[in-house]
Amino acid sequence: MEKIIYKAPNHPGQHMPDVFIMAQPGMAAKYRAQRSHQGPSGNPQKQVQDSDMKEPPIALVDVVQSYEIFQTVTGRGFNGKVARPAQADLEALFNTHDEQAIAEAIIMNGEIQQTHV
Repeated sequence: MEKIIYKAPNHPGQHMPDVFIMAQPGMAAKYRAQRSHQGPSGNPQKQVQDSDMKEPPIALVDVVQSYEIFQTVTGRGFNGKVARPAQADLEALFNTHDEQAIAEAIIMNGEIQQTHV
């Protein structure tokens, strides 16, 4: 498994938890690479080579273990007891309550770490 960590930006006077999601090994990097070849609307850009176009799109559900988002109890660092972040914190961090959109934002902007199970 891989842990993808989204580190909350620092805002004066506001503590936001760092959050993470669990992903299938190697899939987050493939998902990112495939998305980087697409425009904002999801349409392939002209510079994408024909060979890249032949690969079927990777579905988000094939990348993540689940859409569950986690944080450590302290809210910082990623060792220790795990908890679910408050829905209000997720909405403040990602401007949405849609767990699929949040999971995608974590994958696209987070730090990928290998876990040892």
